[in-house]
Amino acid sequence: MSIQEDFRLAMRRYIYSVSVMSNVGTNGIPNAITVSSVTSISMDPPSLLICINKSSRIHDTLEIGSKFCINLLNKDQEELSNICSDEDKYEQRFSDENWNLDNVPFLENAQANIHCKVDQLSSYHTHTIVVGLVEGANSLSNIATLTYVDGEYR
Repeated sequence: MSIQEDFRLAMRRYIYSVSVMSNVGTNGIPNAITVSSVTSISMDPPSLLICINKSSRIHDTLEIGSKFCINLLNKDQEELSNICSDEDKYEQRFSDENWNLDNVPFLENAQANIHCKVDQLSSYHTHTIVVGLVEGANSLSNIATLTYVDGEYR
């Protein structure tokens, strides 16, 4: 096996929470993409990082100072995760009635919402590492987070 295949198999053993990153491009069009690489960095200042593939539609809409939201999905939102990760279903991403599209799009029924602005962008091969400064956050009291491990939702 190759190092890439060995690495892929090892990474499949990690359990990831599933989120949808959402924003609005400078053209006024909302974007959403399923992400699993969301990590807190610091509490002072509150910040997190996300890794975004350079080939994704949302990638070029991420600029220093632009706003986005990380919507942590709950166990009832598996279908939305699939829609937001499937390029063929791009037009369906905002058909869910729980999207609030007044400003930066966010899911009103998500497990949690973390509202950020882009502070840094770092290119790393096929991806860009996005550092977001947290501007606000909220969460539901019951914990029922959608997770993904070994190619399956749990």
